[in-house]
Amino acid sequence: MKNSFYITLTILFTCFCSLSAQEECNALCVTDLKQLTDQTFALTSREESSIRVYDRAFKTPLSVIKLPASPTGLATNNGLCYVTTFDNAKGQLLVVDPQSKQIKATIPVGSGARAPLFSSDHKKLYVLNQFANTVSEIDVASLRCRRTFQVLREPKAAVIDKEGRYMYVNNFLPAQRADVDTVSACVSVIDLISGERVKDIQLYNGSNALRGIALSPDGKYVFVTHNLGRFQVPTSQLQQGWMNTSAMSVIDTQTQSFSGSVLLDEPEQGAAGIWGIQCTPEYIIVSHSGTHELSLIDYPRFLEAYKSYVNKMSLAYDLRFLYGLRTRYPLRGNSPRDFILNNNQVIIPTFFSDVVHCFDLNEKISKDYPLLTNRMETAELKGEKYFNDATYCFQQWQSCNGCHPGDARTDGMNWDLMNDGIGNPKNCKSMLYSHVTPPSMISGIRATAELAVRKGFAFIQFVEMPEEYAQCVDAYLKSLRPVVSPYLVDGKLSEKAQRGQKVFEKYNCSSCHSGPLFTDMKTYRIGENVEFEKGWDTPTLIEVWRTAPYLFDGRAATLQDVFETHKHGIEKKISKKEIEELTEYVNSL
Repeated sequence: MKNSFYITLTILFTCFCSLSAQEECNALCVTDLKQLTDQTFALTSREESSIRVYDRAFKTPLSVIKLPASPTGLATNNGLCYVTTFDNAKGQLLVVDPQSKQIKATIPVGSGARAPLFSSDHKKLYVLNQFANTVSEIDVASLRCRRTFQVLREPKAAVIDKEGRYMYVNNFLPAQRADVDTVSACVSVIDLISGERVKDIQLYNGSNALRGIALSPDGKYVFVTHNLGRFQVPTSQLQQGWMNTSAMSVIDTQTQSFSGSVLLDEPEQGAAGIWGIQCTPEYIIVSHSGTHELSLIDYPRFLEAYKSYVNKMSLAYDLRFLYGLRTRYPLRGNSPRDFILNNNQVIIPTFFSDVVHCFDLNEKISKDYPLLTNRMETAELKGEKYFNDATYCFQQWQSCNGCHPGDARTDGMNWDLMNDGIGNPKNCKSMLYSHVTPPSMISGIRATAELAVRKGFAFIQFVEMPEEYAQCVDAYLKSLRPVVSPYLVDGKLSEKAQRGQKVFEKYNCSSCHSGPLFTDMKTYRIGENVEFEKGWDTPTLIEVWRTAPYLFDGRAATLQDVFETHKHGIEKKISKKEIEELTEYVNSL
């Protein structure tokens, strides 16, 4: 019987070690910042795997607490830090006392744990489990998980209504097939009394990469920031938001329904990388991680204009709606993401520069506080920065992250790229292992991933990227590692998956999906009316559980659909039981 996971990881680690990994790195990459006491703030660092505590001067940290894994989210209460971590195998919630520098409790939660959120009475704390597609409810007094709620796909952020009754959860990606007219991610609504998911609110067509979420001061609206992909048209230009735009969707909490999407871009200047959002009686405040800006929207005037707009569905194409209502403020740091409000200030760290900005909402000026004096980056970290930076794009409409959000994976949609003709959209691929599984693209149109990266900047970003920068992007993509499948049990195949491995062998799936990466890197003609003479590229099956939908045009919403409905690679008669076992095995890779 073939070994599956640990041998694969060992081989890959050996194959992908690079000289650039030996470069000195002195960066924090702040993942979250929260107020700890009246005069102190806690922030979490991805690169340092730590919590740092600062006073309002943000100079020398008052304390640094090392964590056992990289932090993914932070909440604070009564001088304690509640930190989510995910070490690629298990999610945990840590209760940390910054004064004693001790971890007081460790609570197991789900795969991809992130974004802890307190209830209004602080008696419960909710953790979003991105890869388990669940939300964990933690009783703060006993520090035990009391309930788990199922959502759709990769929960990233949540907010609770003013009554504490309903939780609104951003599903990062669409959870559906991609070869249909409407493809969009949803906001799930959980009734915190009954524990039921009562509704999934689908946003405007093309909505994906749902990041920020906020409640209006009166509780009547929920605002969601996200990318809006125009996947219905060929990727022939960028002007006027032809390919990607940045949107803020409005949800009516009284009817629990989608109301409309407002564009944050302008006709000749995109506002890519839309991320954090907060709402006060005066302003809607939005951060743009790709263009390094803060948007201030006059909330009372916005509400008046929004209510009077007759056809709200057409707002998703109105690049002029915010004229006179919004001002964009550039920030010195690179990649502002989530932020907090404190004493009429927006306090916002920048991920790729480790600068904290304190933006005064009255004076409209920002004081900048560098957290490091000798910050240095590896080639991989530089490449990650360039990958997410929309200033390396014509009119700042998008970055590579625009189509490959969530650590260079997939947006779950089909795109009609110009590299293989027009009128033949293909499903967006994850870039994991793209450099070692040539050729690139589903059609194999690019001989190598290196070539695909450079052509992507030229024909998707419409810029000529310096070769030195492109090499850094290569280094970043080569450094990507698979997330351990949530289908594994204690790191091993479940009994059902073990039976599925035998089914995989029985139906000779390894004839194409062979080797440690489960691909022979060849192309095959599968099915009828195959577009290209050589057929389709054979993708790796590593982390395939994360990359739905499937097949070249995303026609299969799940792996079970691949085998049961489309009979992919299966010529013999196969039972439903075998299909379920095969699905479990492939999802475990």
